[in-house]
Amino acid sequence: MFKSTVSVLAAVALLSPIAVAERAKLVTLTHVYDKAQLSSEDGAAELLTGLTRAAKRVCTSRAPLVSMDYTDKACAESLVVAAVRQIQLEAAEAGIGMAPSLERIALTQLASAN
Repeated sequence: MFKSTVSVLAAVALLSPIAVAERAKLVTLTHVYDKAQLSSEDGAAELLTGLTRAAKRVCTSRAPLVSMDYTDKACAESLVVAAVRQIQLEAAEAGIGMAPSLERIALTQLASAN
């Protein structure tokens, strides 16, 4: 099976739950997937689960004052949406149909951008 890689680079502001000041952090999400996952709902669900897990890992930082991990949900969500959009563009160029759930995520991003 042919494996593809999607890389998403985003600048996000991470807020510590304790700190008041914002700090900008550049994050990158790279995820390897099988193009065969794109056309079925089961494959799309598996792909989205992997993307979400990877995005949460990238968007998690340590809150030093309370010695806890903090996941910026907005960061993770934006990375997943950006990754799906990039996957959609690559799939369209390759002539690969996408499962409806992936199409909805990409279309939702386009609608919210306008």
